[in-house]
Amino acid sequence: MVDRFCINILPKIHHNVKSLILDSVSMGHILLAADYPNLIELKLFNFNGKIVSRCFTDESSYRRILQRQITDLIIVFERDFNDISVKDYTTDVYGYILKFFENLKHLSIIGSYIQYYPPLVLRNLPLTTFFSSTLNKLCIRVRSFEDCLALLDDRLKKTNNLDCLYY
Repeated sequence: MVDRFCINILPKIHHNVKSLILDSVSMGHILLAADYPNLIELKLFNFNGKIVSRCFTDESSYRRILQRQITDLIIVFERDFNDISVKDYTTDVYGYILKFFENLKHLSIIGSYIQYYPPLVLRNLPLTTFFSSTLNKLCIRVRSFEDCLALLDDRLKKTNNLDCLYY
């Protein structure tokens, strides 16, 4: 089904595509099926830290699309994340996403269940760990109220909409 979509449909409509909602498993296949000059929004399901190391790198075949074009990124966790510590997720995944996506204006990190995705933890981390000069809106789970307050300490220079969830 995905092959047929990539071969028969995407080449005909690729220039009109502004938003894609993808499962992380089929993301590469669909992003490589055509050039998407107007793509600005990406919603990824079944996200995990391995996606970052595989797809959000300078060596990635679709780096140009992701790095320069995407302004709105919604990441949906649907599986457990126990393969990496929460602090490492903050630095190696969340922080890296902000650095990789050069024009990101909206970032939402959500999950099917709150325990399925790691919170942002900023305690004892430098300001440069999680920062952005382009982000207008951030929706993210934090470990504590102090982590939410840390987001207000000039890490996010242009953010005017901050939604933090903690429990």
